[in-house]
Amino acid sequence: MFVLYDIAAHAMFHAFCPSVFLFGLPCPGCGMTRAVFFFITGQFQRGMQMNPLGLLWILWAAYLVVMRYGFGKKAKGLMTAAGVIVVLMVAVYLCRMYCFFPGEPPISYTSGSLAERLIPGYRKWILGVVRMLQG
Repeated sequence: MFVLYDIAAHAMFHAFCPSVFLFGLPCPGCGMTRAVFFFITGQFQRGMQMNPLGLLWILWAAYLVVMRYGFGKKAKGLMTAAGVIVVLMVAVYLCRMYCFFPGEPPISYTSGSLAERLIPGYRKWILGVVRMLQG
């Protein structure tokens, strides 16, 4: 199912993220996969540009793996830590949207969204709303 979703989403909208292809807007997790890849491959500056919290998810996963497979114990506090990271993701997202939108990917508007196709003037309206909120 995942592969079919990926193929269909890229064929129709040239994007994977539902937020991007539905509304043309990034979500709090936009850039996370690329960020994790860049961090793992030692490209820290690029990872920070994509999503700085990718590093926290790597540390979270490393803790899980070390506790479970290194020590044979159940990792404690995983859900709490994940919740904190998600809250931080939303905070970073709001900050990035306020300071940098529309800018460089992943904090950019993507043309051709479903909303843009179905609602006349959507692009102008959504970019106007964002500019108004930015002050």
